[in-house]
Order: sequence, then C-alpha cells, then structure tokens
Amino acid sequence: MNQTRALAWLAVLGFLPACLWSLSSVSVWVWLVPMGIVLLVGYRLRPEPVVEDEDIPDVCLARGDDPHLRQRWKVAFNRWRAAMDALPDGVLLLDYRFGVCWFNPEARQMLELCPERHMGRPLALHMEDPLLDDYLRREEFTRPIELASPVNGNQVLEFRFLALKGDEGWLVLIRDISGPYHLDQRQNDFMDNISHELKTPLTVFRGVLELLPEMEPDSPHWENAIGLLHKQSLRMQALIEDQTRLLRLGTKRYGFPVERLAMAPFLEEMIEAAEALSGELGHRFVTGIDGSFPFEANRELVRCVVSNLLTNAVRHTPAGSEVGVTWGLDEQRRPMLTVTDNGPGIACHHLPRLTERFYRVNAQQKVEQPDLHDDHGSGLGLALVKQALARANGKLEIVSHLGSGSRFICRFPPLVESWV
Repeated sequence: MNQTRALAWLAVLGFLPACLWSLSSVSVWVWLVPMGIVLLVGYRLRPEPVVEDEDIPDVCLARGDDPHLRQRWKVAFNRWRAAMDALPDGVLLLDYRFGVCWFNPEARQMLELCPERHMGRPLALHMEDPLLDDYLRREEFTRPIELASPVNGNQVLEFRFLALKGDEGWLVLIRDISGPYHLDQRQNDFMDNISHELKTPLTVFRGVLELLPEMEPDSPHWENAIGLLHKQSLRMQALIEDQTRLLRLGTKRYGFPVERLAMAPFLEEMIEAAEALSGELGHRFVTGIDGSFPFEANRELVRCVVSNLLTNAVRHTPAGSEVGVTWGLDEQRRPMLTVTDNGPGIACHHLPRLTERFYRVNAQQKVEQPDLHDDHGSGLGLALVKQALARANGKLEIVSHLGSGSRFICRFPPLVESWV
C-alpha cells in the first residue's frame, strides 16, 4: 500500500512541471517524455499478487532461490489452480511414485480426500482396489480404467492418467460415468431377463401347437390347449410390459414432472381396479385414507407403486382375504402408504430378496396352499415398486411373518413447510 501511494505522488510531481511547460507554449513532447518514464517505472515496480507457500506443491517451489522466479511460479500456479477448480471433473496431481500432490475440489468430493491425511500418500492406498493396483503396476495408461467410487458403491468413476513432461509425475482426470455405465447394465439385464423368461411360455406354445393337429376341435383337450395358450400369452404380455416400465424408470434422463395429487379419489380409483381384478375371488378391501394434507409427486410413479402392491395382494392371498389400504402421515410428517393383507405371510429369509427381479416365494406355498392363484404374474411387481419409489425419493419397507400376513410400507419425502 505504501509503495502504491509513493508511485501516485511521483506521477503527480512529474505531471505538474509538464503542465507548466505546456502552458508556456513549449512542445508537448517536453512533458510527454517524462510522463512516459514515470508510468514505465511505476509498471515495473507494481506489486505482484501474494500467494502462500503452503498452497503450492513442492514441484513448483523447487525452481531455484531467485525470489522473483519463485513468485512468478506461484502466480502461474495460482492461475492454473483457478482453472482446475472450475472444471466439472476431478483432477489429481501425482508424483512419479503415484503419491498425491494436489487435487481440485471435485476430486476431493469424489474420493473424500483430505490434505492432512492424503498429501504425499499413494493413491492406491486410499482407493484399496486391486484393479487399480494392477493398473498402476503395469503402467499401461493408453486406456482409462473404470473403478467403483470409495465413497458411493453405486458410483462408477473413470480414471485417465496423463504423463507430465520430464517424468515429473502424472495428471489424473476423474469423470463420473455412473449414468452411461448403469444404462448399459440395465439394457443388458433387460435382454437377459427377456430371453430367459420367455423360454417357458414359448416352450408351452410350441408343445401345444405341435399337439393341436392331433386334437378334435370340439374335444375338451382342444379347449384346455386354447386356454393354456391364452394364459401363456397373458404372461408374456405382462412380462414385456413390466420389463419396459422397469427400463423406462431406470433410464428416464430428465426426471418425472411433479403435480399435486388428490390422494383420496386417486386411491379409490385404484382400489376399484383391484376389486375388478379380484372378481369372483371376493377380496375385501378396508381403507383408511387421510386426504387433509397436500401431496406432490409424479402421478405415473405413484400409480405404479399402488397398482403393483394391490395386484400382488390379490394374486398372492387366498380368496376372501382382507386387504387394507391406509394413507396418512407418519411421526416424522412423511406421507406414508400402507398395504396389508391377512394372507399366508412370507418367511423372514425371503424378505431381503423380495424386490429382486423374478424372485418368487410362492412356489412352495403353491404346493402347501393350492388356493393361491398367482396365474400369470411377471415376477417384477415389487422390483417396479422399489424402482418407482427410488425415483420419487421414497423408501419401501416390508414386514411379514408366516401365518400372519404381510405389510408393505411406502414412505415418501417429508412435507415442505410451505405446503402445510
């Protein structure tokens, strides 16, 4: 600050004589020359931005003992760091032994890096991934490597290593590729599931079609064959529709539009559809719906949740069973949907896998309780419920015991204060 003031006074003192000379009709060059000298000296003596040594990696400080040279390196690094901080991807600076020298904020968040604990420490020790150990040992960096995030197991990160000039270390670019990676996984799962699950109905179709020419059109065997073909066609239709919904729930990029839902008439409409599905089976539906509070969500997601839970309740319980549907707020003021039944219940060892695709627990129950009537379900109902709730930032809880029925609880995000 003092140096700046001195330069200002020097400029004023140099400018006053020039003005006097100009007023005395002397050539303007007489005062322009000293003024230019003053400005040049002031530019050369301007203070450089101050950068603290502790913010600069050793590779930038080991440039000799010249303070001006060191200061220029500090300023250059400060500008480079500002550019790296603005990048949407993570950036790591490693030494030739793959020790961490510096990282930008995005890399710090992706890998949960801490300057006090990780500076100078090998990156492999922090990641603890054998794939990275082998990758660094071979030093074949022509292709990037994809690794699971040490912070979030569902996140997939791509690491690309670029050698610095003079073998002084490595610049590592880190990019989150979770979206494309999981999209590929879902598409592969979709094709695998479709090809696997279609084998059974197609085998039935082929066998029945081979026998049809040998049957009399008016015989009971002909009618049974036609009924079997119809049943398997319904199963294939349900399978394809549910798989398509699952794929759409997992790949819709821009989310689902939210609107305010009137849950009382919405649930009554869904229950009427479930009663029609039950038909002669005579399921009894008991409701407890509190529509006094506002609720905002995507209609398609909520419909997917309610429809599949009610369909499962009808298909997996004996005729005449009671199905309860309640809607209200839990103790944390979160909207909560509960669907209960007094059916045969589910053994506890099945509960962790109920939301897996095509996982069925009623094979043994079908033998023990022949009045169960799961005829052409796809085995994807609860997988759809879980996926739809995840897209709505909700959570599914399942409580069940053999012989005492089941309870499916769907919790949605808490109410916004402005809604109440």
